Amino acid sequence: MLSGFRNSNDVPAWNPLEIVNLKGVFCGSGSDMMNDPRPIEAIVKLVDKPTYKDIQVLYLGTATYDLEKFQNRQTQRFKEMGCQISSLQVAENDRTSNTSIEGMKEIIDNADVIVVGGGNTLYAVDRWRNLNLIPLLRKAMHRGAVLTGGSAGAICWFDGGHSDSMDPDTYKNSMLKKFKDTSQSSSVQDESSSVSDVIKPWKYIRVPALGFIPGLICPHHDRVQSNGVLRATDFDRIIMQSPGELGIAIDHWAALVIDGEQYRVMSFTEKEGSVKEGSNEFATDGSGKPGIWIKEVDSNGELLQRVCPSEGFTKDLLRLPTCDIVNDDDALRQCRSENPQPAE
Repeated sequence: MLSGFRNSNDVPAWNPLEIVNLKGVFCGSGSDMMNDPRPIEAIVKLVDKPTYKDIQVLYLGTATYDLEKFQNRQTQRFKEMGCQISSLQVAENDRTSNTSIEGMKEIIDNADVIVVGGGNTLYAVDRWRNLNLIPLLRKAMHRGAVLTGGSAGAICWFDGGHSDSMDPDTYKNSMLKKFKDTSQSSSVQDESSSVSDVIKPWKYIRVPALGFIPGLICPHHDRVQSNGVLRATDFDRIIMQSPGELGIAIDHWAALVIDGEQYRVMSFTEKEGSVKEGSNEFATDGSGKPGIWIKEVDSNGELLQRVCPSEGFTKDLLRLPTCDIVNDDDALRQCRSENPQPAE
């Protein structure tokens, strides 16, 4: 069942005046991009502190169930620069004593940078909502904290995203079984699955997110995951179902950097991507450079897509949805049932 809504009670309408304090680096991949020094340099440059040692970085690993291996990989570069690292572990009820409102408020209020790890977006956002964490994160945005992350860590800040949250490999039991034992040598690459010889029967879904920034995010836009489906193709389907939304599709090795009234596109040009050189065409074979695509449905019901300019004004990039946002309620219900929140 598809359902539509404009704004839920805890997601106020977008105020363009918020652009002034909006700072963020939103990456097309989680551990891959967040373990590269270039996005980290872009993030810390957005912080108004005299030295890197003065920068307080808060890591939220809820989407990968606070697993240590993922935290280490996505905070390693910050540590190398001398930043101060803390974490808020709220995926389970028994992981930490700072899950009281007072404890969470203190740690979030002290953060200059909030890093959200990749993983299961739906689980993370639901968990934060259940813990009344969302107003605290919104307050951090308003005061100018840098919002960042890749994959789920990019989706979460926007209205919603094209998500692999129905991939059973992202479910808690599967992730804990594979990665919880730190003595084992299971390697941590990116949280997103890769295509293999065995095609798995799960589908991408639109997940509702925090709604701090307008737009529907598609990370890993140029990649095929374990279900055998190119995300770019399936994202077109989602946009057509919710034609009032603005789609922002970020290749695996690209990022959107927002610094108040201006934005720019970060592209790792030595990596494969979807933007053909010298054209506005999509490269399905990865022969292009990484980039960001803007997708929307016109008044005739036709899907339009264009390469996002390499830089510009934030107000010209972001816009509110022009009609109700559409979710697949049955898919969301199934996902929540298969990967449930911890019992209170």
